[in-house]
Formats: sequence, structure tokens, C-alpha cells
Amino acid sequence: MSNLKKRTFFLKSAHLDDIRLFSTRWVLSYLKGPLKRDEIASLMKEQKVLQNTEIESITEPREKNEKFESIQNIDVSIPQYYEPDPTLEHNYLATLMAKTKVHFYNQSKGIDEAHTLWLSLDLPSTLQNIRWEEARELDIDFENFPHTKPSKAKFQALPSLVLNDKGLKKASKELKENLYRNQSLELQRCISPKLESKVGESSSDFIVRLQDLLSDKKETEIEKLQVRYAKKEKVFTTRLSRANERVEKESSDSTSSMIEAGIAVIGALFGRSTPTKIGRAFKKSSNILKERGDMSRAEERVAQIHEDIEALEYELEDKIDVLNEKYNAENCEIEDFTIKPRRTDIEVEACAIVWRIV
Repeated sequence: MSNLKKRTFFLKSAHLDDIRLFSTRWVLSYLKGPLKRDEIASLMKEQKVLQNTEIESITEPREKNEKFESIQNIDVSIPQYYEPDPTLEHNYLATLMAKTKVHFYNQSKGIDEAHTLWLSLDLPSTLQNIRWEEARELDIDFENFPHTKPSKAKFQALPSLVLNDKGLKKASKELKENLYRNQSLELQRCISPKLESKVGESSSDFIVRLQDLLSDKKETEIEKLQVRYAKKEKVFTTRLSRANERVEKESSDSTSSMIEAGIAVIGALFGRSTPTKIGRAFKKSSNILKERGDMSRAEERVAQIHEDIEALEYELEDKIDVLNEKYNAENCEIEDFTIKPRRTDIEVEACAIVWRIV
């Protein structure tokens, strides 16, 4: 077993009459190597969610610190929506919500993508500054909420900076600036070969696509190698054929000489050979030694050619291993890059006070 060549396997099966050896070009290992950062993040995602849930559970509820009033003096230019309350208690907390559209465009990279974001920001009565970076993304279309204020409803007091912002123009402007600074498309690219991820393509899918490209390049390189080494192997095969023919010829000549020498010696013993024939017999004997030496050298030549062919096979396998390493996606330099939106491609379609039930 220890003498088996690389990627050569020993097969013993109840369905076969004999034991066989087979080889394969590729060997796939299911052993997982060191985890990458994105893989660690994926594994720890649930733990982070649980941790954040625990933090939120020990935070004092916002409504306990708020006073509720039945009358709100809000400028008519500020849109308001009311979340339906199935409990009919109609106690409302104020939130600032916005519907935005961010357009990402890059002609050279073939990117033309629009994202719609629904953002929600709590508005405690003590709020001094609007920080849109603290807003949460929601899947709630507040424009479907009713505009009419429920009867006997009680509301949390609004902060003065919101009451003084007619039409919420300042809040919308700050939101647009915040989106310009913080919104981007996160993409990946490989330096060599040049390849970039697509919009919405996960890191793992990008690696798979990159590996497919590398595999195609590797197959092309391997085919070129095999063609080149096939020519070299053909030269060695021709030499081996000639060397084997030489061994057969030397073996045949040696056998003939031994037979002739034997006949001459037997004839001399029984008195049927002349001195001349006996001399020729001794000469044949000396030729036998020479021919044996020639045959030994011919056999050594055959053995040497076999070693050369085997060395050529190992050399080819080593070069294929180098190509496997070269065209492995794990060895490629991959970097993150972003596509930023233009200011003109950011639109705040709606911004309003949305009263959410307690």
C-alpha cells in the first residue's frame, strides 16, 4: 500500500472477482478548514439576536416615562397617520417614519438598482436632535394607516423640534443627507482573475462562481500540460521500444553463440572437430562474454528509460498539483468595495408623524 502512486486507490469488493487499483484526477476532502470572518458571523448571528433581545428586555419601557395628552397642536403641514388599535384604548406613542428610495447606478459595472426603505425613529418628548442613523428599517407601509384621529385618543407629547419643523422639511433634508453618507451597495471583487460579485449575490455564491471560472482556466492549463508531456512521453516510449528490441537481439545472439560453442565442444570431445573448429569454439566463448555484457547494458538502458518515464509522470502530477493550488479560490485575493448613490438618486417620498399604539 505504501508504494501506491498519488491519487491511486486499492479496491476490494464482493461484487468483483479480483482486487483492482484505480486512480482519479481529483480528490475531494470533506474536512472543514479554519472558519472565515463571514462564516463566524453567520454562526454567531442567532447568539447576537438573543443577546440584543436580553438587552431590550431589561430596558425600561419608553411609555412609562411619557405623559399622554388628549389634545395636540400640530401644524397642518405635518402629515399624520394613526396605527389601528384593536384594543380601542387609543394610547399612542409618536414615531417619525419615512419612505425613501435609493437608486444605485454604475454604467461600467452594469449596476442599475433601486432600493425602497421604510424607516422608523422614536420621538420621545425630550428629543433634542433627530438622529436618522438610529432609525430602524421596517416592513410597514404607514401610508396605508388612516389619517383620521381616533376619538378619545391620548397622545405622547411631541418634541418641540418636530412641532417647529413645518412640513417636516428639515427632517427630510437631514434624512437625505444621512442616506447619502451611510447607504451603499456592499460588493466583492477578486483581483486576479478579475471578477466582481453581482448585486444581491451572497459571499458564498460569489466564491462558487469564482471557483467555476478558476476551474475552467485550470482545465485549459492542464490540457496544455498533458499535450506537452504526451510528446515527451512519446519520445521515451520510442526509446523504450528500441531498447527492448536491443535486449531481445542481444539475448538471441548470446543464445546462438552458446549453442554453437556447445556443439563445437561436444564435437571435440568425441573427436569429430578439427583444431580449427575448436579454435572457433573458444572464440565463440569469448564472444558470449562480450554479448552478455552488451545484453546487461541493454537491460540497464531499458530500466533507465522506465525510470525516466516514471519521473516524467511524477513531474506532470507535481505541476498539476501546482495548478490546483494556483486556481483555488481560497488562495485568491478578495476584497470588499462599495457603490455609493449620487445625491440626485436619493428621494424621500414621504415623511410623517406616525402614531403607534402602546
